[in-house]
Amino acid sequence: MTNYETVLKQWRQIPKRIDKTVETTPKSQLNRRRRPNTMTVAETVHHITEANIVSASMIIAAIGKDGATYDWSWLYPNSDWIDRMGYAKAPIKPAVETLRALNQHIANLVAANPKVLKWKVTLFDTPGAKTYTMTVGDIMRHEAEHADEHLSELHPS
Repeated sequence: MTNYETVLKQWRQIPKRIDKTVETTPKSQLNRRRRPNTMTVAETVHHITEANIVSASMIIAAIGKDGATYDWSWLYPNSDWIDRMGYAKAPIKPAVETLRALNQHIANLVAANPKVLKWKVTLFDTPGAKTYTMTVGDIMRHEAEHADEHLSELHPS
């Protein structure tokens, strides 16, 4: 499998992993915390969806203009953020549907022009911090790993 195929596969697996997690979690347990100061399954679904929405915006910026700059210093996903967003009360079905459609859309854009995997975006994520650069492929890989990390916390082996 080429790097291109691997990245697209990882990216496309994110919604499938969410589906599996939701399907294997009893409905009564979706909003239960396994431990204090951890996200519930429902909050995790919203968090991963949000992360992919932001990442998709970064990817679109890079595809639109190789070397674009993207400021996401406004986002700080801690417990206060999760409360403000209302993740504990919002239904997860629309989030999962959004994630599935969004990730397919981004995968389609990349598949239509695979060279964009190497295109870059300069990111600004913290006021006063230095910017850094990621490629489209790096962003896609990072989000797949991010989702895996959170989902494995929900159902540790």
